[in-house]
Parts: sequence; structure tokens; C-alpha cells
Amino acid sequence: MTSPAPGTRATDLATSLRRWVDRGLISPEQAERILAAEEGAAEETPAAQPASRASLVAEALGYVGGVLVLVGAVIVAGRYWSQLGVGGQLSITFGAAALLLATGIAAPARRGDVGRRLRGVSWLLSAALFGTGLGLLGDEVLDLPGETVALVAAGGTAAYAGLLWWRHRGVLQQAALVVALAIAAGSATAHLPGDDDALIGLALWGVGACWAVLGWGRVVAARNAAYALGGAVVVIGAQFAVESTWGAVLAVGSVVALVVAGVVLRELLLLAVGAVGALVTVPSVVGQYFPDTLAVPLALVGCGVLLVAGAIYTARLRRAAAGGPRAEGNPRVATAAAAGIAALVVVTVLVLGLGG
Repeated sequence: MTSPAPGTRATDLATSLRRWVDRGLISPEQAERILAAEEGAAEETPAAQPASRASLVAEALGYVGGVLVLVGAVIVAGRYWSQLGVGGQLSITFGAAALLLATGIAAPARRGDVGRRLRGVSWLLSAALFGTGLGLLGDEVLDLPGETVALVAAGGTAAYAGLLWWRHRGVLQQAALVVALAIAAGSATAHLPGDDDALIGLALWGVGACWAVLGWGRVVAARNAAYALGGAVVVIGAQFAVESTWGAVLAVGSVVALVVAGVVLRELLLLAVGAVGALVTVPSVVGQYFPDTLAVPLALVGCGVLLVAGAIYTARLRRAAAGGPRAEGNPRVATAAAAGIAALVVVTVLVLGLGG
């Protein structure tokens, strides 16, 4: 029986991996590692070297082209922006976004190929320019208030970034979507009569918590990216609310939850996010309630000892479980949990915001 050619096997594997990632069965990082391992197992041929160099050159040229688009737009904005009028400004902004969108579409984004990275960067810049154009439209054309401009820009960018992420499940597209959702949630909260930084922080916290839970359940592909992005938004949102009593409790509880989740799930990334959150949260909370005492440095020392112990324990658990299957979250449980968190946060924000 004739074995398939190496090139055919690689193409079939790349196609299968792309399908599995789109279904959320594996993350893009896992797909790239699998493909790299399979390619490394095959004997390298001299003919592969020129193709690799050509790919790197194409990637570099794509990045340079994207930078030139941005630099050109910035130069025009600096020299002639006021003379262009609103129509010209919008044309340049949305035109640059469309050009970068087309660049990403044209990139051969095969799994593990440099074209995938080029597409991710191009579409990230496109989403940023699209949001800038929406903000300009709301401010200059529609003459909306600042909070409404931010809501329109962030909401529109979230929809745009969501479509790009649905088409290309890259980490950069996921980051653009999460950032836009968080800004939209905070902007919407700012419209409430009793809005304050604490409520805005709670809204941000809700977005981050939901995203991290969805990443755990594999509802969102690229679980590590979902942990990092969701955890970061949780910490940032809690910092907005830390001045209030319930916000301080939320901030400390969030850090503890991230650390505990990192230990239980054997995820060093979650533990790292929790450590950064502790570094930011503990001094501000302890200093707020115990000023001019040794409580802050002592609290930092205690947190440091606990985090080091948690890191060692987690590393040992990961090493002991290295030969066995990795614990996976349940998509249905994750979806239900995220929906419950979202509902609770929305109700709390509305009650406190309208009550103020």
C-alpha cells in the first residue's frame, strides 16, 4: 500500500487542526504545537529552506506595509487633519481600516503559517481604526456626549471585532473583542444616574469574570488567552471599585479566587494573574483601612509567601498529572455560570445605579 506524500499529510493535518480549533476542541496554540511537532518529526529537506525564508520575508513585508499605512495616516492627521473636514477624516480612518481588513483577508492564514500572524496583526489594527472612526463619527457628526461616544465606538468595535474573531480565532482578535466589550460595559454603566467608579469597575469585572469562565469551559477557544484577558479585566475592574467597602471586598475576593482557581485547575497562568492582582490590590486595600502602620509590608510578605507556596504546589500537581488527561471544563456548566454572573452583575449595577 502506498503511503501518502509528506506534503499531503501536512496539508490534511493542517485542515483537520483548523476544523478542530474552529469547533473549540483545541486552542490555536495547541494546534500550532501539534503541527510543529509533526513537521519536526519529518526529515527536513533543502527545498524547505527557501520556502521558510520566503514566508518570513512575506510576513516582514506585511508588517512594514501595515506600519506604513498607520504612519501615513498619522502624518496626514498631523499636517492636514483640520483642513480635511469631517468627511475627509472619516474617509482616511475607515479607508485605512478597510485596507488592513483586506490585507488580512489576502494573507494565507494556514494553521501554523506566518500568514496567520499577519492576519491577526492586520485585523487588530483594523479594529482599532474602525473604533476610532466610530468615535469620530459620534463626536463630530452626531455631536453625542462623551459617554455616548465611548459607548457607540466600543459597541461598534465589539461587533466588528467579534466578526473578525469568529472568522479568525486568533489571540489578538480575542483581545480586541474583550477590550471593546469591557469599554462598552463601562460606558453603558456611566449613563446611569448614580454612576461612579465603583459601578463602572463592577461592570468591567463582570465582563472579565464571564470571559474567564467561558475560557475554562472551552466555550471560548484559546483557554490560556481567555484566562489572561479575563483575569486582567477582573483585576482592573476591581481596582476601579476598591475605594468603596464592597469594592474592596470584591477586589480581595477576586485575587483570592484567581489564586485558588490557579491551584485547583493547575493553571500557572491564572496563578500569575492572581499574583499581579495581589501586588496591585493588597497594598491599596490594606493602606486604605490601616494607614501609617506596618500592615502593608506585612501583608505583602504574607501574600508573597502564600503565592510562592501555591506556585510550588501547582507545579508539582502539573508534573504529577503530566502523563494523564488534563481536566477540562464543561461547556454547559461554563455557559450557565457565565450567564448567572452576567445577570447578577447587570441587576446589581442597575439597582445601585438607578437608586443613586
